[in-house]
Amino acid sequence: MSALDHAETAATLTAARTFTPANALADRFLHVVLYITVASSFFVLVEPAPYEYLAFVLGGACVLARVTMSRFVLPLLVLLLIRDFGGALGLLQIVAAGWPRVAGDPIATIITVDTPDSIRFLAVSFYLGLTAVLFACILSQDTVRRMATLKAAYITAAVIGSTLGTIAYFQLSPAFASFMLDGSRATGGFKTPNDFGGFLILPLMWLFEGFVVDRIKLRNVIATAVILTGLLLSFSRGAWGSTVLGFALMIYFLFLTQHDFRVRRRLIFFVVIGIAAIAVLLLILSSIGTIGQMIMERTQLQAYDVNADNRSRFQLEIDSFHEMFSHPFGMGPWGFAHATNWVSHDTFLGTMLNHGWLGGAAYLTLIVVTLWIGFRVLWVRTPWQILMVAAYPAFVGMVFEGVWGDTDHWRHFYVLLGIVWGLAAATQKALWRDRWERVAPVVKAGMLAEPQNPERFG
Repeated sequence: MSALDHAETAATLTAARTFTPANALADRFLHVVLYITVASSFFVLVEPAPYEYLAFVLGGACVLARVTMSRFVLPLLVLLLIRDFGGALGLLQIVAAGWPRVAGDPIATIITVDTPDSIRFLAVSFYLGLTAVLFACILSQDTVRRMATLKAAYITAAVIGSTLGTIAYFQLSPAFASFMLDGSRATGGFKTPNDFGGFLILPLMWLFEGFVVDRIKLRNVIATAVILTGLLLSFSRGAWGSTVLGFALMIYFLFLTQHDFRVRRRLIFFVVIGIAAIAVLLLILSSIGTIGQMIMERTQLQAYDVNADNRSRFQLEIDSFHEMFSHPFGMGPWGFAHATNWVSHDTFLGTMLNHGWLGGAAYLTLIVVTLWIGFRVLWVRTPWQILMVAAYPAFVGMVFEGVWGDTDHWRHFYVLLGIVWGLAAATQKALWRDRWERVAPVVKAGMLAEPQNPERFG
């Protein structure tokens, strides 16, 4: 056995030890609130959504269960706070209610904005950032049990949301009309189909992963079909692309991290079966006239991608890039949107404009650091490694989607961010504990030997 294999195996055994909560009742309450909070995350048609209130209750449950903050999670908190501090500086620009025209600036001379709207934007950014830290702290302890609760709740939320979106799309009941956008795209409890589609990627990947490394269960097959239908009916090109990227990475990581030949053989089998199942589902849905027409339409460039009124998606990104250099403190939350009546359609450019160079740099650093730590711990053998193998590619897909859309206020982005940091913190703690426990016996033996040779110490 190589040194790396020994370290990974030892970390697995150490991490798998039973976590003893300080209070069993508080621990059960934490699991109940965690499940309800995540299960409610599919419904954000009203703001504040139930998720926001429940996340506050979840914080209280963490206090009762004595959930502590790992020092490994501190960089996540610091980077999010720096981002929001940059947004607060940008908010000062909003209070001024306008900027003088910069030479060559394509934006209007005076920008009239709704200050409460901008304050609300910054407050939401701050609160959602805290939820990411909260999830990271929760998952850094008792990781196996808490991840099981979160995973079950997330899949439940995805099934409910997909069911609502499917019912709305096929107009099975007028009462579900609000779960669809403009009568053509399912939203499943979200305000936009892009948000909805992005929400479904992680649970879909977890379900597929379960088929490969675990047993095939009928309820999971049904859940997969329901969620996949919801994803297709969202007609979100960003979600479709992120799904393909995420699944490609997950299959690659699964093949490399699973050394059992039988698991690798099952992986190849389910990849083939999965592709065939998606082809059959697409064939069935495409036979319905409106769906087939919509699929063909969404696979092509849209009018807002390349329209000629200088407000195409690409032109807005170009304008955002130019404005970024004109406003080092940012244009403030919603500043660019109120100036142009459009948004950047790029999370990274949008953050630079909303939160300034300081906040934008902090956000970009956060993304890079998250990608780095997630990739590092992905290869360590722990009881939650298989969950990370799905969560990390899903996060990569979310980053990819952020280049073409606005993901900075997606609740599930922060859940995913917390998952990656929480699992990384749990892995790092397991490795540290394993190293110490292998050194400790030597130290103790040396201390016991000291009195037997007093001359050595003068």
